[in-house]
Amino acid sequence: MNNLTYKITIHGIVQGVGFRPYIYNLAKDFNLCGYVTNTNQGVIITLNINKNKLQKFIDKIIKNCPPLAHIVDIKYEIIDDKNFHDFVILKSKNTDGITFVSPDTSICKDCEEELLNENDKRFLHPFINCTNCGPRYSIIKNIPYDRKMTTMSEFKMCKSCEEEYNNPENRRFHAQPVCCNDCGPQVYSNNLKEIDAVKFIASKINEGEIVAVKGLGGYHLICDATDSKPIEKLRKLKNRKSKPLALMCSPGIIDNNRLCLNESEKNIINSPQSPIVLINKANLILSDLISPENNKIGIMKAYTPLHILLLKYTNTDFIVATSGNLKDEPIVTDNKQAEEKLSLFTNYFLHHNRKIHNGIDDSVATIVNKKIYILRRARGFAPYPVMLPEKIDKNVVGLGAHLKNTICLQTQNYAFVSQYIGDLDNFETTEFYNKTYVKLCNLFKIKPDILICDYHNGYYSSEFAEKSGLDIFKIQHHQAHLFSCMAENGLKNNVIGVVFDGTGLGDDGAIWGSEFFSVKNNVKREFHLQYVNQPGGDAAAKNPYTMMISYLIKFNLIDKIKDDLCKNFQIKKSEINLIEQMIEKGINSPKTSSFGRLFEATGSLLSGIKTNEFEGQTAIFLETMAENHNHPVDCYPFEIENDEIKIKGIIENIVKEYIENFNKNKIALEFHNTVTEIIKVCCLKIRKEKGLNDVVLSGGVFQNIFLLKKTISELEKNDFNVYTHSKVPANDGGISLGQVYGYILKNKKVLL
Repeated sequence: MNNLTYKITIHGIVQGVGFRPYIYNLAKDFNLCGYVTNTNQGVIITLNINKNKLQKFIDKIIKNCPPLAHIVDIKYEIIDDKNFHDFVILKSKNTDGITFVSPDTSICKDCEEELLNENDKRFLHPFINCTNCGPRYSIIKNIPYDRKMTTMSEFKMCKSCEEEYNNPENRRFHAQPVCCNDCGPQVYSNNLKEIDAVKFIASKINEGEIVAVKGLGGYHLICDATDSKPIEKLRKLKNRKSKPLALMCSPGIIDNNRLCLNESEKNIINSPQSPIVLINKANLILSDLISPENNKIGIMKAYTPLHILLLKYTNTDFIVATSGNLKDEPIVTDNKQAEEKLSLFTNYFLHHNRKIHNGIDDSVATIVNKKIYILRRARGFAPYPVMLPEKIDKNVVGLGAHLKNTICLQTQNYAFVSQYIGDLDNFETTEFYNKTYVKLCNLFKIKPDILICDYHNGYYSSEFAEKSGLDIFKIQHHQAHLFSCMAENGLKNNVIGVVFDGTGLGDDGAIWGSEFFSVKNNVKREFHLQYVNQPGGDAAAKNPYTMMISYLIKFNLIDKIKDDLCKNFQIKKSEINLIEQMIEKGINSPKTSSFGRLFEATGSLLSGIKTNEFEGQTAIFLETMAENHNHPVDCYPFEIENDEIKIKGIIENIVKEYIENFNKNKIALEFHNTVTEIIKVCCLKIRKEKGLNDVVLSGGVFQNIFLLKKTISELEKNDFNVYTHSKVPANDGGISLGQVYGYILKNKKVLL
């Protein structure tokens, strides 16, 4: 068969991951002539080849591509004949089109071995990397992804590194951050540099101090995880009494399985993304202050060479590695800013002079039925896109929610979800939001046509939309949750949506959060919890005891338990009376149907915790109590009238068992069983009426993994197909994706 000239275009994460040298060596193996180059459209291969050999070549590309590469699609076409005499790698070309940006990734095994090999030129080099690992998104300023477009541009490669960089057969061919001890960035602490600085900071950890270390996407506050004294100090300074602290350990700890990990947990921790993974507490010698109210700990491996070196010189296998920031502010990325803001916690800083262009937190995940379940999407995952099953000829931007904010840029079939930004409650975070929006638009060369925001006009993201001068479309908060789960599972229509959340303005002006949607050519709210007052408005999320009082007032139970409440929460009867008056007179007491508030209120009653130190604290406590009960229990009675789920029987029975001193773990489990039963019954009713059998689960309440697993199991027993999140969080971090996808479905008239 005669050779023709083919142009092959490959979309996906194919820049900065060793893709061109891989193609170069593959072409040599096939004895092909032509060239490969990077463009904004992706990697383009032009070569002389016949049709049969072309298919084998493409199959080989897909099967054996580099570990960090993610191929979205491969297209090929015949072009005008060109006669090539060799196969070469051409310089990158700046063209029209979309360039995918690789997330930052964990150190690979090869670099880890070289790091600790005395005979290697990069022995103990804190910035060792190759095309299979290292910084990407955190250092990129523009595309195409070449060194001059990154914060590594100010470090001139030495002759040895340059030879590796230009050698297609080398693992570091066009690895843009490539460097060594002679030419790369340096770590320093006061007057100490390189490994001496690392050893000094490690010695301070050994002495029981808190230190600040500049990592890949920002600073960590670090101390010995087995020593309660610095942890107690850290908690006091961070005003963080009980919220779990993230741990870090050396890769060897993961591999020798001291943590009693299952295969799925080990694979995720050891993956290139290397997120913090929530696991059950093993028999480890750790401070009790790491996770005082929880059955789980969050752990990650040392994912950068600098962290590996730090652990090499500490006397402990486990360190606390929590985000270096002031409460509710973004992670600190700048050296000078670190000295200013983090001096509250420590006098000991390990800086380096490689600038962080895009600040990024550690991602957080867990495992549900052997699949990853994202709780915070940041390092390792952002800004890799979610592929959408529908597209429109507009550039759409989802501006996200007020809490746990992310931004989502859509063009064609690609939805680029930003890293976790945070709660838009202060100047620092809104400034980070503004910069992230601009940087993402510039990076992907996307000029937005329309902005999608929440119904709630008071959200910063909604105000941002109003001031933009662009066209705006609004999508209800819980519908956005629904659409986010549909988007990542490739669903367009004919589903049941179960969305349980804390807060979100509804179509009727009330606060929603217990939605059962049917999606069949349109979106209809089929069932929800009955409305109760939320005294104090948004403050009820911070003070869950006020919601419990509201439920008790609603069902005329307050007098039965008033004395117990006063003792339990250390409040006076006058405070309860004031809440009664607020509800009676309608003062700052909006109507809510939120399941999040019900979980928190029940958790508050059973735990005695009056005020949430962090979002959902009492709900998490309730989950932990349910997990701790080892005997089967039934569920509480409830009724469904029209579209309302009546919960009087639930509250009455909880109060009865509370007064009679029933085991609180038993009450917590019975409550979870009841919620699962409500979900099953409502889904069965919708299936019977609408013929729908696919169920999507979303919303912040489904961060309760105990509830999530019970729900999946119960629905699958009843022959439902259940879809959950794996690419974006079920919490408000997924809202921006849902806003974009919801707009697309409505714009395309898939949904009315």
